[in-house]
Amino acid sequence: MRQWITDHDREQFRGEGYMVIRNVVPASITGDAVREIAAFVGADLADWATWYGGPPELDGVVPMHHAQSLWDIRQCPNLYQLFTEFFGTPRLMLDINRCIFRPPVRPAFPDAGQGTIHWDTDPRGPEEPSLQAVVLLTDVSRDGGGFQCLPEIYQNLDAWLRRYGIQDDFNFFEPRLNRRKTTQIEGKAGDVILWSTKLPHGSAANRSSRPRIAAFVTMQPPDDYEQLRNSLMTWWLTKRAPDQWRGMPGQVDPEPGAPAVLSELGLKLIGARPW
Repeated sequence: MRQWITDHDREQFRGEGYMVIRNVVPASITGDAVREIAAFVGADLADWATWYGGPPELDGVVPMHHAQSLWDIRQCPNLYQLFTEFFGTPRLMLDINRCIFRPPVRPAFPDAGQGTIHWDTDPRGPEEPSLQAVVLLTDVSRDGGGFQCLPEIYQNLDAWLRRYGIQDDFNFFEPRLNRRKTTQIEGKAGDVILWSTKLPHGSAANRSSRPRIAAFVTMQPPDDYEQLRNSLMTWWLTKRAPDQWRGMPGQVDPEPGAPAVLSELGLKLIGARPW
């Protein structure tokens, strides 16, 4: 069995707040996900004029959760093995998250594909950092709308927060960091980027000729197994979004069709089968 995380990867995560693991999810799965995400947003990948129908306030986030291809990513054995290596335990539960469809900036759509550097949770909190991850579904070159981050702030976070985090107008989701030079991650479809919740990050401006398409996926040891199990089972069976994300523009609630078909691994990851 392949070892996905190297000592170098772990050292980079400790020092810079992120790691990149290549060729995790097979092309057959990523290709299906690209087609289903494009269909959800009404985009024909051969016709750029159809790429800009998403609600602009979502900044490229696609509120789709239950397509079979997304579940196939979540229950991908390679991805599961990656997270077991990261946490050092096989007893994990997954997170039902969303997707990205970020079209390129064009003269008629100057605000498309423009990202904001941010934290998803307040970095001033006393909680231990948790893990975030995204699976690339299309190839992404520099300035292709891909993942970008600010490792130098992560490395000096306490000092940075003592200076800027005490201000009355501090907003961790819009901390006014967009003018800083970022580290941009290039990658291929099937690559996975993992990062700490303490790392300021976002999507780069997409100045390529193609949309950037990706899916947020993570797994972690559960804090409350029974509560999470009940939630995951309900969301899977009813094809509804997690409670905190309902009511987003463009969302279909519930999503049509039967629940996704899960493998034995997929059933374990939502608590429907014991480990």
